[in-house]
Amino acid sequence: MDWSKAKNVLIIAFIAINILMGYVLIVENQEVDATNSPDFIQQAEDLLNNKGIEVNTDIPNINPKLSALTVVYENMKPEQVNKNFFNSRGYVSAQGEELAEISLEDESVSILNKKLIIYESNSSENKYPNLNEEDVIPIAKEFLMDKGYNIEDIKISFIKKVSDYYYVEFSKIYNDIYLESAFTNIQINSSGVIKMERMWLDVKEEGENLIAISPAAKSILALLSMKEVYGKTIVDISHCYYFNPGKHDYIDDPLEAKQGRAIPAWRIQFEDGYKVIIDNY
Repeated sequence: MDWSKAKNVLIIAFIAINILMGYVLIVENQEVDATNSPDFIQQAEDLLNNKGIEVNTDIPNINPKLSALTVVYENMKPEQVNKNFFNSRGYVSAQGEELAEISLEDESVSILNKKLIIYESNSSENKYPNLNEEDVIPIAKEFLMDKGYNIEDIKISFIKKVSDYYYVEFSKIYNDIYLESAFTNIQINSSGVIKMERMWLDVKEEGENLIAISPAAKSILALLSMKEVYGKTIVDISHCYYFNPGKHDYIDDPLEAKQGRAIPAWRIQFEDGYKVIIDNY
C-alpha cells in the first residue's frame, strides 16, 4: 500500500467532513435565527390571522434565557388573616385542613387549602358615588396595604367594567417579569371592595443555570390548535416564569402542592383578559 497516497486521501476526507459539518452548523444557526426574522414573524402573524386571531402587539424577536425558580405558595393562617382583616374580632370556623371561614358583620373571608383566600363584603355603603376607572387602582392598592399585603410585587394586568362594578386583575412580578400563575383579583363598586380572590407565590430561591425559551414567533403557533382563542386579539406577549403544579410529576396532588419549580415560558394575554402560557416542557 502507498501510505503517502493513503495519508493524502485521509487528509482530504477530513477536510471534506469538516466543511460539511461547518455547513450543517451554519444552516442550523440560520434556521434558529430565521424564527426571529421579520419574514418568519410576519408568516406566523398571517397564520394566526387566518384563524381569526389578531395580533395587536409586537412579537418579540429575542430568545431570552431565565433561571428556574423555586416558589412557595403564600401561607394563609386563619389567625393572621383574622388579625389583618378584622383586627382579630372575626368569628373563625374551621372545617378540617382544607377550609377555614372568618366572618364579621357583613364581611367574610374563606381560606382554601391554606393558599387561596376569598374575601367578600355585602356592604351597601355608598362610599364612592362617582366611581370611575381612574379611582379603582388606588382603592384596590389601599385595600391590599390595609390588609397587610405588599404591593411592590404586583402589576395590574387587566381591568374591566362589569355591570355595576369594576374587575381588576393583578399579576405577580419578580425582577419585573411575570410569575404565573399567581393572581390577586378584586371587584370594586360604589361601596368599595366587594370581593377579592388571591393565590400568591413567593420566590424561595433562584436556579443557577439559565434556560433558553423557544422563539416567540415559533411558540405562538401553538395557538393555531386552540379553538378557544379563535376570534380573540392578542395585546401582550411577554416572557415569564410559570408554575403549574398539575404539570409536575413530583407533585402527587396539585391541590395539596405547597411549593415547586417555576420555569421560563411565554405569556400571551388577550384583549378580554384571557391568558395562555406556552412553555417548552
